Amino acid sequence: MITAEGLNQLAREIEATPENQRDERLNEGFSEGKLTICMDDDIPGMAKPVYQGQGFDLYLVDATQECATLSNDLDTACGVVLALHDDDDED
Repeated sequence: MITAEGLNQLAREIEATPENQRDERLNEGFSEGKLTICMDDDIPGMAKPVYQGQGFDLYLVDATQECATLSNDLDTACGVVLALHDDDDED
C-alpha cells in the first residue's frame, strides 16, 4: 500500500534529485511500491495526477483487477508512475 506520507516523501526526493540521476536513485529509495518513470505524453489524457510538481506529475497504479490501471486511491495503489514533463511543453 502506498501512503500519503510516502507519496509526499517521494515527491520531495524527486524535486531534490538531479534529472540525470532520477532513474537510479529514486528506484532504490522508494520502498512502498514499484516506481515507473515515463514521459507525461505516455499518460492517457483522462488520468488525473495525485501530485503535480515542478516538471513532473505522480500517478498511482492499482493492480487489484485483471489489468493494472491508473488510480487516485491510496488504499489500492501498489505503485507510482513518475511522468516527466517535456521541456518543450512548458511554454
